[in-house]
Amino acid sequence: MTSAVRHAQPDQGNPHALDALCAVLRGENVPISAAVVEAAREHEMHLVLAAEQLARVEAAGVRTSLAATLREAATADLFRERELRRLLELLAAAGVDALLLKGAGLAYTVYPAPHLRPRGDVDLLIAGADLEAADRALRDGGWLRVVEQDNAWVTTQRHYVLGGAPSFAEPLDLHWNIAVPRVFADAVTFGELMSRAIPITALGPRARTLSAPDALFLACVHRVAHHQDAANLLWLWDIHLLASRLSDPERAFFIGLAQARSMRGVCARGLELAFARFATASAAGLIEALGPVAGAPEELSASFLGGGMRQIDSLRDDLSLVAGWRARVAVIGAHLFPSRRYMRSMYPGWPTAALPLTYLDRIVRGAPKWFRRPGD
Repeated sequence: MTSAVRHAQPDQGNPHALDALCAVLRGENVPISAAVVEAAREHEMHLVLAAEQLARVEAAGVRTSLAATLREAATADLFRERELRRLLELLAAAGVDALLLKGAGLAYTVYPAPHLRPRGDVDLLIAGADLEAADRALRDGGWLRVVEQDNAWVTTQRHYVLGGAPSFAEPLDLHWNIAVPRVFADAVTFGELMSRAIPITALGPRARTLSAPDALFLACVHRVAHHQDAANLLWLWDIHLLASRLSDPERAFFIGLAQARSMRGVCARGLELAFARFATASAAGLIEALGPVAGAPEELSASFLGGGMRQIDSLRDDLSLVAGWRARVAVIGAHLFPSRRYMRSMYPGWPTAALPLTYLDRIVRGAPKWFRRPGD
């Protein structure tokens, strides 16, 4: 049985060092010890710390190491940017409009320099109708598609790696919805986001990313929809930066979007966590505006808050949003019986004649995971 990919969250490590790190990022004059720098590295905030507070790092050896890491990140980003420009040009030449999402988009808009926003991949959003055209363009450009579940009932993204690429090249996540769980997938469409998109001139004339309110909406949704409401410090810093730069009209638009798409609780939760860590100045008003509405029905998206969401719970929510028993059977069948190509990749040592048994083995082995809570 399949499941959404979940990135491992950093261990809390030394809570005192983490608290001190957040105080430093809030602008407080607290010592920056080796433990604070280690906490920053663990939570992928070390580049921001180095760029803003390097001179205040107490230990000379730690300061030297952190400075070297910052230089290496800046150098690697020059090569990453070149490949990113080539990728966007490749899609544009095929007539495919694309939007940079999440880390890559934020790196060029709300961070002082793009290399200060660590990221493990590039997330691009396209229209569903352009999926096959994008796939052909990527393959012609040397991108290799990862063998994975590809049924549209199960996933809303494809993954690619650049063939023969150096170590700094980023894998690609190609999305046609903003999230996999159905309650979030169509909360805002590609067409809507594209109509409000902003340019990234550093990446060429066709490079676009989300407007600030749309990016804040997605930042709040992403950590809940795919990552069990995890209080990942880097994602909360993203939310902090985005919320801090909204204009009054953008704040009003963000609030209206969260309300209209039944994501008030999800958006308020991200802002609350960011405020708790970084004292985000504009968060309080946004949180208040996103509070519960008397007499309004409970938001289905709220079931994802607090973590502890089992795969079977997510499937149940998906089924509740699918009309008709045939469609529900199709959803369940897509999870139980992925493509033959996928199964051959998962069971490479099994003979073709035994392929039906691979499905049985997968179901039996995978079933317990669907009823297990994260961390169990």
